[in-house]
Amino acid sequence: MIIYRSLLATGLLCVVLSTPTPASAASPPQPPSPDQLKAALILPADLGEDFTRNTIRNRDPLNDMVTRSKACTTAVKGIVPLYRAEAATWLKKEDTWEGVSEYIVSGTRGKISTLERAAKKMVRDCSHVTVTSDATKDTIRKLSVGMLGDGVYGIKLRSGFPGRNLDKESMVAIDIVIVRVGNTMILLDHDGHVGQFDPALTRSAAETATRRLREALETS
Repeated sequence: MIIYRSLLATGLLCVVLSTPTPASAASPPQPPSPDQLKAALILPADLGEDFTRNTIRNRDPLNDMVTRSKACTTAVKGIVPLYRAEAATWLKKEDTWEGVSEYIVSGTRGKISTLERAAKKMVRDCSHVTVTSDATKDTIRKLSVGMLGDGVYGIKLRSGFPGRNLDKESMVAIDIVIVRVGNTMILLDHDGHVGQFDPALTRSAAETATRRLREALETS
C-alpha cells in the first residue's frame, strides 16, 4: 500500500509539472511598435473624398477656450500627453475650416491608467462649463459616441452668439473623443469654424479609428 501511494504521488507530481501554467501557456501580447501605431492612424479616405493632409498641426487641447474655468483647465492639462504622441495625423476637408486630428499613445498599464483617469476628470470637470458675455456664449458638454473599445470619453465645445442654438449655429465647434483599447489610447480632435462642421463625422471617425487600432494590435 505504501509503495502504491508513493507511485501514485509520483505520477501526480509528474502530471502537475508537465501541465503548462496559464503564464507559460500563453505569453502576454507584445506592445505595438511605433510603426504599427502609425499604420493604425486614420487616412483621408476614411473620412471622405474631400479630406486631405493638413499642414497645420494642432497640439493644444481646446486652445485657450477653457481658461475661464479653473477646474476644466486643470483637467484638460491631464490629457496633454496624448497631444504629444509621436503617432499622430492631421487631416482637413478641402476648402473648408473643418479638420480632424488623431493621436495614439501606448504604454504600461500604469501610464494608460493615468491617462484614462485624466479623461474621466476632463468629462467630469468640463461638461458643465457655460461662459456668457454680451457678445459670445461658450459651452462644454459631455459627448456620447456609443460604446467603443474598453472605455470611451468625450466632450463637445460650442461657441457662438447668445440666444442661438449652438449645436446648429456655432461659430466654433470642437469635439474631443478619447478611446482606450487595452493599454493603448486614441484621442480624436474634430473641429470646425463658422458653421463648417459635421457633428456626425465625430462618431464615424471614432469608430473607424478604433477598428483600425484593433486590427493593428491583433498583429502585434
